[in-house]
Amino acid sequence: MSTAILELQPGDEFIELYKVLKIEGWVGAGGEAKMLIADGYVMVNHEVETRKRRKLVAGDNVIFGEESVMITASTRPASEAKIKAAKPADSESPKRKAAKPKGRPSIKF
Repeated sequence: MSTAILELQPGDEFIELYKVLKIEGWVGAGGEAKMLIADGYVMVNHEVETRKRRKLVAGDNVIFGEESVMITASTRPASEAKIKAAKPADSESPKRKAAKPKGRPSIKF
């Protein structure tokens, strides 16, 4: 069994179980993840878990088939992550044209 590590984003206290399956690429969509969880195919901390939106925190271990992922807390401070996420307005983003106001369609009889 291979074990991967999923690091929570700075400022996030938890992640929902079905999202872990999507992030890890074990399923194609959230609906598929929710169905597999409800049918008992997913384990959390070596116990079958059927709550789709179970809040996973650092230290939880998710097992699906032969795959496993350990949830860990971010090592970066939240303030550092916000600074990196901010984009300069002038230099990197392309200039957008002003949106045209939408008028009423003309109806001809």
